[in-house]
Amino acid sequence: MERDLIRYDVQLEMLERDGALGDRAATALLLSELALMQNAGRFNALATADIDFDVVARNTPQEGVTRYTVAFELCEREPWLRDAQVAAVLHRAFADAFNASCFLRICTDDQIAVTLLARESADAGARRLAA
Repeated sequence: MERDLIRYDVQLEMLERDGALGDRAATALLLSELALMQNAGRFNALATADIDFDVVARNTPQEGVTRYTVAFELCEREPWLRDAQVAAVLHRAFADAFNASCFLRICTDDQIAVTLLARESADAGARRLAA
């Protein structure tokens, strides 16, 4: 049985180690850290296969804090979970990643605020962005 592709819009807020990085370099660094998380199996509880990541936005809402909006496209392992349960799985994945010393190249401390902004079919997410 083939599962639907789901899009999560996730917001990450952190204190960046090198705030002088341009958008392209900072985005590439974040994507590489997410790939490391995936390769280490940190998202196995969330997805049945590899996740496609796309950094949609990067901004600095206040000095020192950087906010990323990242799109995750995946086939959910447990599609019946509610959004709050999915958010808890995401939080756990990032906590596990910090415990394994991921994100040391991008963050100054061991905290990233992770917020699930939206969860919908990938087709609906693409239509919403095109509008």
